Amino acid sequence: MRRALVALCFVAAACSSSRKTDDVPNLVPPPSPVEASTQALQQQISNLQTSMTELLDRLDVLNARIAKIEAAQQQPPAPVAAAAPVQPRAAAPAAKPGPIASADIAEDYRQALMLIGQGKLADARGAFQKIFDADPSGHLADNALFWIGETYYQSGDYPSAMRYYQRVINEFPDENKAPDAMLKLALAFIKTGDLGMAKRTLQDCIRKYPYSAPAATAKVELQRIKY
Repeated sequence: MRRALVALCFVAAACSSSRKTDDVPNLVPPPSPVEASTQALQQQISNLQTSMTELLDRLDVLNARIAKIEAAQQQPPAPVAAAAPVQPRAAAPAAKPGPIASADIAEDYRQALMLIGQGKLADARGAFQKIFDADPSGHLADNALFWIGETYYQSGDYPSAMRYYQRVINEFPDENKAPDAMLKLALAFIKTGDLGMAKRTLQDCIRKYPYSAPAATAKVELQRIKY
């Protein structure tokens, strides 16, 4: 009989101990597998934004070239002058090659576009300024000025953005970023409430660059302006 009671007490104690153990909350937080996947997703989004920015930039160059070709095709051919007798002349000096962006500047430009895609506007602004200072008359000079304006525009500093857009228009009127700069200048006027200047700038964009993609967008924006 005593052995049976001892056995029962032992079983009851074991059950009680098991309940207490089960009732103790687990203080160790579970691992968070979402953090790693979130970081990877953010990196992928940043890479995609950078790639999209580069593609749009290259598309601007192609559109500008197409616009120049179409404009040249619509001009009447120049009259053919009568052939003049050939006169011997001294050999002309070899023409100097035009400014070409070096590999280093091109890579710096790509890195600056990546900063834009990552939202690091102040860093991108400094990077584009260095690119412009390295070759103020090179193929990427107008692009650098335009993107400096973009960093200000995206930051909400429209007056500063307008200064750089205007520089592109004034200093590089025949380069690929001039139509984009004129369109964004008009949009900055809209942001600051100057609808009269915005309308005039949009009309100038259509008149000066009729075959460009910004001109097509300018036509749409003109329909939206109500004053």
